[in-house]
Amino acid sequence: MDPSEDWLRHWHDLRPGATSRAFLRGKPSTYEWLAGHARPGDRVLDLACGDGALLSLLRARGIQGAVGIDMSEGELAAARARLGPEATLVKGRAQALPFEDSSFDLVTCHLALMLMRPVEEALAEVRRVLRPGGAFVAVVGGRIAAPTEDAWTMLVRRLREEPFEGPSIGDLRAYSEEGLRELLQPFVNVRIEPILVDLSGTCDEVLALFRETYDVTRMVPARVSAFEEALRMDWQALLRPDGTLPCSMGTRCVSATTETAR
Repeated sequence: MDPSEDWLRHWHDLRPGATSRAFLRGKPSTYEWLAGHARPGDRVLDLACGDGALLSLLRARGIQGAVGIDMSEGELAAARARLGPEATLVKGRAQALPFEDSSFDLVTCHLALMLMRPVEEALAEVRRVLRPGGAFVAVVGGRIAAPTEDAWTMLVRRLREEPFEGPSIGDLRAYSEEGLRELLQPFVNVRIEPILVDLSGTCDEVLALFRETYDVTRMVPARVSAFEEALRMDWQALLRPDGTLPCSMGTRCVSATTETAR
């Protein structure tokens, strides 16, 4: 087990729902993109399901019996509260899925694949539990520049100057198209689409996004207040007449299938 897993598990136990709080309001909706790949009757596994945001959306679309798995008990407790006792939620790791071969038609993953290490083991397990011709769809963080400077690009630029504590997280290959294509070589029909998700809001709303990132938790604690004040100063030039800031995050929407049986 990679040492970063304990760090991530603890982080999510303390902050369940952080990802959905940020991205449920995003436009376009990365959750809707994932849900759109499910068809009536599909057996669906949501990998790193978090607080059940995607599972809830699948249920609203008429997809019954989707299964969620996550290694954080805090996230799973939030998912149970959201979905009710009838939901099938499992505690486990992506690298050792507790399901039989060919159990699912679709595996989804929202902003977690790039955090997994070793990611090859997780993808091998995805292939194993998918039926022949089954689909894997994932949204991953992407190093995609906004067309113009916005609140998030300013934030990222300042973060590059900060010392960080704690373990390194994930696999850098999963953040780039080239790296993703390398990792997904065992799959077929690989498609990768870069998408900027609009998360614009007030200064306080954008700072709330930052406060629920891994980066702020890994900063030297005494630096956080000064960092936020510097950001507020940076952002003044970006404020719109309605008091909001332009803010977008890069993602990549990935789809791939397993080979069909011969």
